Amino acid sequence: MLAILPLCFCAASRSDSKFSLEGPGLTAGEKFVIEQLAAGKSADLKSQFGEGTNSALRGIFLEALMSQPGTNVHRNGISIEHAIIPDAVNLRNITVRYEVNLVECRFQAEVDFSKSVFENTLSFTRSTFQGPVNFSAMKIGRAATFDQASFQGEVNAFQLEVVGVLNARESHFNSPTGMVDFTSLKVTGDAFFTRATFAGPVTFQYAHFAENWRCEGCAFTNATALANFEAVQVGATTSFADGTFAGYVSFKDARFAALGFSKVNWPVTHLDHPWLWLNGMTYQRITAGSEKDSWNNLYDLVQRTARRSAYSADIYASLEDYYRRLGYPKQANMFFRAQKQREREEVLTGFAWAWSLFLDWFVGYGRSPQRAIFWSVAIVGIGCLVFRPKRMEPQNAEHRARKYSAFWYSVDVYVPIIKLHDAEIWKPKEECVLAHVWRRIHTVLGWALIPIAIAAWTGMLAR
Repeated sequence: MLAILPLCFCAASRSDSKFSLEGPGLTAGEKFVIEQLAAGKSADLKSQFGEGTNSALRGIFLEALMSQPGTNVHRNGISIEHAIIPDAVNLRNITVRYEVNLVECRFQAEVDFSKSVFENTLSFTRSTFQGPVNFSAMKIGRAATFDQASFQGEVNAFQLEVVGVLNARESHFNSPTGMVDFTSLKVTGDAFFTRATFAGPVTFQYAHFAENWRCEGCAFTNATALANFEAVQVGATTSFADGTFAGYVSFKDARFAALGFSKVNWPVTHLDHPWLWLNGMTYQRITAGSEKDSWNNLYDLVQRTARRSAYSADIYASLEDYYRRLGYPKQANMFFRAQKQREREEVLTGFAWAWSLFLDWFVGYGRSPQRAIFWSVAIVGIGCLVFRPKRMEPQNAEHRARKYSAFWYSVDVYVPIIKLHDAEIWKPKEECVLAHVWRRIHTVLGWALIPIAIAAWTGMLAR
């Protein structure tokens, strides 16, 4: 027992030991950082030491700097530039009250900020992360900045919360296989991902942006990866203008106040399978170019993806309702008919398919009732050819002196209820079998088509 006792004391002392920011073991670079921060200045290791080894800071030094109470840090906060951190950094579950700026720093190993709380601003401007990064359940009390930052591995930002503005302009997520996970991201201010690039799969599923979400010029460059925006909620403007999507894209159940797709480059390689999902997506305003071209670009997009996305009537119904609210009935009717055509191609069969096709041709599903006039004129015209004078005779001898008109006879036979009496005076000759048969067909067509035309004109079919 006496022999084992010293070993126990040694183990206890090791477990209770802490890295000391005032101890003799600090490197020249770490001493320089302490001196600069105590004076309220930024510690630029490159300007002080060049590219030498003194620019390296140990991960445990950063952990102690941010986590130990009583650290001699000026009210200006922590500002370190051009540092190299060769080993892992673990800041899980810590609370940092200072403003933290780590500018153009290079993290060569794993970085873990999960469940940490930064009460002030946090910035990684132009910094590089060569290993995996964990920002999950992290909370930032003011602005968070990742402008021009580079991430070489996977990024876990699940439930990251920013109380303020999130800046990730020209940030680069370079791993073609590592997931970039912004699931349930919450930003109470604006979020800027302008000209950001994503080389692999990325998800913003269930993210919530209280204000604007700017993604102009974003590039999702992996042709086999999914850019997941399902159930995203944005309180103000969302813009993907000039963006590029090379792979699969999903906006299922996303909710936007204003959504912009101007000059977006959509995939060109996925021609034989689904690659875009818009099911359940809602918006108060949507644009895809200038006011003149926007509706046509949106129509081309949904038509282009018609056979490469799961059928959902709400995609077309939302666009129809949107343009009808704006006072553009022609454009609204275009989306309505496109939805019906898609329904006929993928859902309907048998009689329902034939009925849908007939309504499309005859009255445009009630959205183009003027088509009924064209078809009626065509039917009356055929009647004029079939019921020519040489094929007709009066029904009674006293009517031989009456003048016969093929046009009025055809109209009288075709139009139900209304009587012009021509059909009561004239009849096809007995030897003219075609005229007898066509008279019956002519009458049936009138009784079948005229009520449908009336329903289309009165708007009953369009409801």
